[in-house]
Parts: sequence; C-alpha cells; structure tokens
Amino acid sequence: MSTDLQRAHRERAVMKPRAVESVAGATMKAVAGAMIALGAIAFGLALSRGGAAIAWEAYLVNLLFFLGVAQGAVVASAAFYLTQAKWGGSTPYRLGEAFAPFLWVGFFLFFGLYFGRSLIFPWVTHPIAQKAAWLNTPFLFARDGIGLGVMAAASFAFIRVSRGDGARAWTIATDEIELPPHSIRVLAPLVAVLFAAVYSLIAFDLVMSLAPVWRSTLFGWYFFAGCFWSGLTAMALTAAVLRGRLGGNNLFTNPTVMHDFGKMVFAFSVFWIYLLFAQYIVIWYGDLPVETFFIVQRAHHLPWSPLSVACLVLIWLIPFAALMSVRAKKNPVVLGTVAGLGLAGMWLERYVLVVPSLSLDAIPFGATQLLISIGFLGAFLLSAVPGLNRVAQAATSGEPVGDDAE
Repeated sequence: MSTDLQRAHRERAVMKPRAVESVAGATMKAVAGAMIALGAIAFGLALSRGGAAIAWEAYLVNLLFFLGVAQGAVVASAAFYLTQAKWGGSTPYRLGEAFAPFLWVGFFLFFGLYFGRSLIFPWVTHPIAQKAAWLNTPFLFARDGIGLGVMAAASFAFIRVSRGDGARAWTIATDEIELPPHSIRVLAPLVAVLFAAVYSLIAFDLVMSLAPVWRSTLFGWYFFAGCFWSGLTAMALTAAVLRGRLGGNNLFTNPTVMHDFGKMVFAFSVFWIYLLFAQYIVIWYGDLPVETFFIVQRAHHLPWSPLSVACLVLIWLIPFAALMSVRAKKNPVVLGTVAGLGLAGMWLERYVLVVPSLSLDAIPFGATQLLISIGFLGAFLLSAVPGLNRVAQAATSGEPVGDDAE
C-alpha cells in the first residue's frame, strides 16, 4: 500500500509541471502578444486614416465585453463562498479568479475612451440641458473610474484572502471546517454588492447614454446579469479545454464537476432571458416613445433584427436545448461548444447594445473591428496566464472535493 502511494506521488510530481507548462507556456504568451500588436496596429491605422468612429465603437464594445467576463468570473468565485460550494475543492475558486488581472487592464483602457468621447458619446457635442449635471465628461470619467478602481481593488483583496491557507483548507475540508474565514465572509458579499452597483453604473453611463433620451430602470440588472453569465460561461469553456490539455486524472475529468458547470450555464442563461423579457414586456405595454424606440430599432428593423435574434439563439435557445439532459451537461464537448457559442453570443449582444446607437443604418464590421477585437482577446489571454497556472496546479493536485463528487 505504501509503495503504491509513493508511486502515485512520483507520477503526480512528474505530471504536474508538464501540464502547467502546456497550459500557459511561452507559445501562448507569444501568440497573445502578437494578437495585441495586431489590434494596436489596426486601431492606430483606423485613427490615422479616417476610421476613428468605427475604431472607438469596437474599442467600447470589447472593453464592455471583456471587463464583464473578468468581473463576472470573480463574482462567481464570491458566489461560491456565499453558497458554501465545495463540489470541486479549491479549483472552481481558482478558475473564477484566473481572469482577474484584466480588471486592472480594463481600468486603464477605460480612460482611453476620453480621447474618443466626442465620437461615441453624442451628449459631448450636443449637450442635453436637462441631464447636463449627470452627463458631462469630468463627472462621468471620475465616477466610473472610481467605481472600476474600487471594484478592482475589492476583487483583488478578496482573491488574496481566497488564495490563503484558511480559505483553501475550508474548500477541501468537507466536514471539519463549517464556515470560510471571517475575512472571506466580509469580502465575498462586498464584492457581490459592489458588482451590482458599479456595473449598473457602467451600463447607464457607457451604454444607455449612447442614446441619452432612452431610459430603463431594469437595464442595470440586465447588464450585470449578462456579465455574470459571461464569467460563468468562460469558466465552463476553460474547464472543458483544460480537461483534455492537463492530461491524467485532473479534476475536470470528473463528470460531476462538469455537470455542475453545465447546470450553472443552463440556469443563468434562463435567468438572462427572464430579465430580458421582463424589461421588454414592461416597455412594450407602456408604449412610451422614449422607451420603445431603443428596442424597435434593434428588434424590428434591418439590419439589426437578425443580429438580435442571433443573440437569443446563442445565449438562451442553444444552452436551453443542448444542456437539457444530465448527459449533455457532463459531456465536455457539448458543454465547451455551448459555452463557446454563448460567449460569441454575449459579445454580439454587447455589439447590438452599443453600435446601433452610433451607426443606425448599417452594420460597421470589417477587418478593423475584427483585429481590434483580436487585440482585446490577446490582452485578456495574456493577463490570464498566471491564473491559468494556478488552475492547473489546483486541478492536478489530487485534493479531496465535496461529498457529491464522484
């Protein structure tokens, strides 16, 4: 028995460094760096050759999308503590925190919008007297910058405690430790409450103010719920990819763990469509022109209506139909495909929210927008490399998981 255990430890010691290297090696960093360079070059060329408007539109769409994914995943980790989730040991927590470094990247990129403000915020060149106290450049960048800075600082304080010995011991001790450390029980709800407040503010300022006449009190809820679902979906996609990349008996080969990721993707996809319908039905039956025009432009007029339908299909219909059964949720190919399509749908949803307010009669998408999006993806992946290493180490550590794990 002792000999078998020693052999298992030796095999794991040999396997783990190779697995980590395969996940976040030099090749990944080089590819991500090349993607960033491509995006920066495309952005610079667009600004210098008369395409500044479409460049700033793509900049805003990608900033909203990738910030939402990074912050939504951190909030998912906080939610695991709030619900006392031990179904996957410490690995789901490391997975939710892996994308967090992009929060600081996005914080600094947010201030880049200052240089394109006259092209993306119509109230800059045509001020609205009744809303001037709220919609003015200094106040918007001050309040949103402070909000994103506080959100990032709180997230990293939470992550620092989450990676500590006390929190890790709680995640893998199914019976011995009843509650997470006190600091986690303070920081996890703080991160969740800040997320709701700051991302509602971002929704109002960076999306709703693009059509400054429009108003919807539910829009903040709808927006940050989409961010949360994006984070969960990115985690499910990463789990499906790492399952094959890590090799051996890593945590993601456990079908119960994949089942739990599948249940979350399924459930919060339904929650997203619920919030969308709740917002839609109230505005539609209210039939007030200042509220309905935003939806009519996107849902009933070309060229935007097909894209709006595509969002519904990718974010709700496909996850709902494909993840209905337990077997599908446990299948990494099905779950990874649904998650990848869902993330594409959420990016498209951000595009449909932003761009029709600036370019109503055409879909401005070409090589410039594609390369800028690739640049943002490269920055997101490069910032996630250290976190993915931690995920790989946790997934291959062989630590015990919750009672419901197989």
